[in-house]
Amino acid sequence: MKVLKSVMMMAFLLVATSVVNSQAKGDNSAEDSTVKTEIEDFFIGTWKLDVYGLPQGDAVMTMVVEKKEGKLSGWLGGENGEEPNEFTKIEIEKETLYVRFLGGGWDVPMYLDKDGDDAVIGSMNDMFDVEGKKKVEKE
Repeated sequence: MKVLKSVMMMAFLLVATSVVNSQAKGDNSAEDSTVKTEIEDFFIGTWKLDVYGLPQGDAVMTMVVEKKEGKLSGWLGGENGEEPNEFTKIEIEKETLYVRFLGGGWDVPMYLDKDGDDAVIGSMNDMFDVEGKKKVEKE
């Protein structure tokens, strides 16, 4: 009889814990969607990036992030009129933008973290520091 009571108590506790955990998680999909849209809106636009420590010296680059037909896209180019490098991959996780592009024949990764209302900091190829400011669009 004691064994049966113990088994029944364990089963009850297991079910109760499962119910409490599922209720605690709730449905945050609308909230997550709003946060994701705000972060996307932050990164969408034109950015002036300073890249430090490149083999040819520090560089100033322009980055453009766009959203077309619900998909993010963009490019990175030099301020000296060089041909822009289109992003081969672009995604946002939490407050970080991850992109990849072909540069000099190499597949180059870059990540940028949100740093205030109009700035980013990050790294290109996990070797070169990047700081950036969002360019204000003139109307």
